[in-house]
Formats: sequence, C-alpha cells, structure tokens
Amino acid sequence: MHNKGRKMKKNIIAAALVAVLGLNASALYFDGGLTGITGPDSYSGYKLNLVIGEGDLAFEPSITSVRLENNAGDASTYRTYGLRGAWESDKYTIGGEAGMTPEVEGYDNKYVGGDITISLSPTSDGKSRLAGPGSRGMARGGTGITRVDVGAALKHTMHTQEVGTTDRETSQTAATLFAGANVLMLNVSASFTGYSYGDEDASTLGFVPGHSFANRAMPRSSVNARLDLPSTIPMITPFVSYTGTKYKGGSSALETDSSSTYLLGAYVDLSMVVANISYQIFNYADDTESFVSIGAGVKF
Repeated sequence: MHNKGRKMKKNIIAAALVAVLGLNASALYFDGGLTGITGPDSYSGYKLNLVIGEGDLAFEPSITSVRLENNAGDASTYRTYGLRGAWESDKYTIGGEAGMTPEVEGYDNKYVGGDITISLSPTSDGKSRLAGPGSRGMARGGTGITRVDVGAALKHTMHTQEVGTTDRETSQTAATLFAGANVLMLNVSASFTGYSYGDEDASTLGFVPGHSFANRAMPRSSVNARLDLPSTIPMITPFVSYTGTKYKGGSSALETDSSSTYLLGAYVDLSMVVANISYQIFNYADDTESFVSIGAGVKF
C-alpha cells in the first residue's frame, strides 16, 4: 500500500512538471499561495496551491495537509496531492482533476473529477470565475449586473481502510451546481452539492464545499452561499459565507444529522501580493468549534 501511494504521488508531480515544461516560458502567468489553519483538538493544516498557465491553458498542482485526532485522541497528519488542468476561454472553462492521499494509519484515498463553467455575460476578466473550481480570482465591483457565471462539477473519491489483511472501501460521488454574479458593488455566489455512496465499508476524510477544515463525516448534501464586498475599503475586501450540511447516519435527537457553518474574513489585494485572514464557526451536535485561517500569495 505504501509503495502504491508513493508511486501515485510521483506520477502526479511528474505530470505537473511535464505540463509546465511544455509551455512557452515567455507567455506564462503564475498565481500561487499558502494558507495555514488552526482549530480545536490539535487540528492544524495548510494548503499550497499554484496556477501556471499560458493563453487559455492552465495547470494547478496543490498540496493539502491536515492534522486531526481520531476517536482515541491520537493525532495523525494526512497530505493530499492534486493536479487540475483547465482550458479557460472568455466564455467558458472546462477542467479535469485527479489526486490522492497516501496511506496513513491504514487509510488512503484517490479521486478524479471534472467541471465546466459558462459565463453568461463574459468580460475581459474571463479566466477568473465567480464560482466553482475556477473561482481563484479576486472579487471586483461594478454597476448593475456586470457578470454571471454558472456551472457544474462532478468528483468521485474512493476511500480505502486497511483492516488486518483486508482493504475495505467506500466510494463517494459528489455532484455540485454553482453560480456567481457581480451585482452592483457586490459579488454573490452559491452552490449545492449532493452526495451518493456505493459500498460504505471504510471511514472517509474530506472537505465539504464552504468548509476550511476537513472531517471524517459522510455528508448527504450541502448548501453554501457567499458574499464579497469589494471596493468598500481601499485594497481590502471583506467577505461572509454560510454553509448548511446534512449527514448520513446522523440523529436528529442528538443533533448529529446536520451542521451550520459561518465564515467571516477579508483579503488584501496589493496587485502582485495578496493576503487573507478568516474566522470560521462550526455548529454541530450542540457544540461550537472555531477555526482561524491566514494566508498569502503572489501573482504575475
């Protein structure tokens, strides 16, 4: 299992290097950032993501690391290596992704996915979408409804848990619909994700859209809404977000069948340098937990 994980990781890194080296260096653009997070019960993590592109073609390698406790109170670190490729025109974006989490404490996962975004009113900022996997761009204000982006994404993850000499598996498919718009001086976006499962013999680990943290729960559906307020303060854009999630196997009596999450934050855009900070509140099972994220990035 460990050898297969290392081989998969090397394949993803090699694919990213081959893709980048094949581009015209004089026409490249670059966007990258590092965000760290801390939370309760020894939770910590970071995400390093890069966007390297030329013309309409972009490649996005990423590393996500999370450290969290299991039911026995022991903490383990899980790292996910991913690569997304996308064709980004002014009117649409088509992307595909793949990645894996190497085995830790008998658990590993692998995933593949795809997405499409259509700009109903494309502008010169067409490569940065307002919602979905391509929404890496900073928020911008305007007058009236200056832009609308809509799209869909599909992601299939195979979770594997080693129990003795047997590998148990849980297959998980997430289907997402999303939309975003510039409305007056605001950016608004929303998404709905529905989950389906095959065999449910292994534990899961992943991120719900709108959550800055990972957990082991099995979501049934999730709704996220976000509001960015650009131009309210020079160079600073505050944002707020709400995520409501329903879970499989939960109990309404114990309040473990759903959760509510609230996000407050802001980012500073200094043209080539971007910094952000956010505070997220997670309400679940009559308990409240808080997470703080701080990040910075460059683009040129």
